Amino acid sequence: MAKAIAVLFCLLGFSAFAQLPPPENTGPNASIVREVTGRVAFRALADGRDRGHEDFRLIVHPDGTRQISIIKDFKAVSAQQTIVARVDARFRPLETFASYWTRNGYKGAIFVTVARRTLTAVMSGPAGRSEETREVPEHIAVVHHGEIMNGWYMWPDFSAPAAGPQTMTNYNIMAVPRGAQVSAMVHEMTYARLGEERVTTPAGTFDTLHYRMSGAGEPLDLWIATEDRLLIRQTDTKNGREYVLVELTTRMR
Repeated sequence: MAKAIAVLFCLLGFSAFAQLPPPENTGPNASIVREVTGRVAFRALADGRDRGHEDFRLIVHPDGTRQISIIKDFKAVSAQQTIVARVDARFRPLETFASYWTRNGYKGAIFVTVARRTLTAVMSGPAGRSEETREVPEHIAVVHHGEIMNGWYMWPDFSAPAAGPQTMTNYNIMAVPRGAQVSAMVHEMTYARLGEERVTTPAGTFDTLHYRMSGAGEPLDLWIATEDRLLIRQTDTKNGREYVLVELTTRMR
């Protein structure tokens, strides 16, 4: 009997030891390859008037996926947005969460997932909750209006550059003052690569790719750069607006 009890205590002790957590990591975080933080300023083209800004934090993971968090203070239209988005190594969208305030109050939140050719969106807000699932093409972009990511919408061009205008399908999230709450629509976007240009902003001097994008809104000119395809500058000439990268910090892990 005593021997059996001793064996039982031995087994229990071994089981408890086997379940001990591994020692805490004291080196770099193996889940993070690179961390990028910065700020994009919103300005009037004519006089540089301050229209707002957004702050972002980008995390790059070992498998090439990226996750970005954006806090957008769009004071010119009394709007505030919070966005968290994740893309694969090609910059194709995987998941997006966004919540929106406008001058008329809280418009709600949306969570979008893209799994192969299936897009699912769950929307909630003052008017209630709704959900939709739709089939989408391989070349799909989820447009949530975080400006630093505007260059990601042309993701097919990153690995397979093509001459002439190209067409993308956008799932465009909308939260405008006149709407009851956040919603979304599908539309086609056309973009063209105009060439390489060197652009200087308060964040530094960058060798960029110049794109022109058109679709549901007015044509926009975008200059994107770095291995993370960040927006360096964007102009909306018709509406007299520009977006400029003014701060950028990169940390390798």
